[in-house]
Amino acid sequence: MSHQETDNPILIIGLGNPILGDDGVGWVVAQQVKDKLDKKGQFEFDLLSLGGLSLMERLTGYSKVILIDALSTGKHPQGEVVVFPLNLMTDLSSGHSSSAHDTSLLNALDVGRSMNIDLPKNENIFVVAVEADHVYEFSRELSPQINNAVPIAVNHVLDLLADLE
Repeated sequence: MSHQETDNPILIIGLGNPILGDDGVGWVVAQQVKDKLDKKGQFEFDLLSLGGLSLMERLTGYSKVILIDALSTGKHPQGEVVVFPLNLMTDLSSGHSSSAHDTSLLNALDVGRSMNIDLPKNENIFVVAVEADHVYEFSRELSPQINNAVPIAVNHVLDLLADLE
């Protein structure tokens, strides 16, 4: 169901790469949130491995978005879940909001808005991130610390959805 067919649904995106170990945590959390929700039409889900301009394009037409991703800042213990609106994101050097071959999501959103693209405000884009160090190792499994963080991240997403509805 496209977002035009419903009354302004909330877009929930799991970001990452499911074959790069802990980088797949965004996909796992998003799928578990989807499995827990039985409300059809109020939420739209996607699993993506992109950032910058491509991610900005995917946000077109939504007023509220939740991005779920691994974050490698070194500022938090491995497996800690952090939640913040995108406008408070200060570290753009890691995660899918930034890329060496693209621009940061914040910059991409600014460019999109300058072109009058219908995009959510930065304060209406929420990030639920799990601090993870092992995001470049080939594996389809999450490490134990990241796996233990999944239910915590799921609960944070569900709490955000309750607040945003």
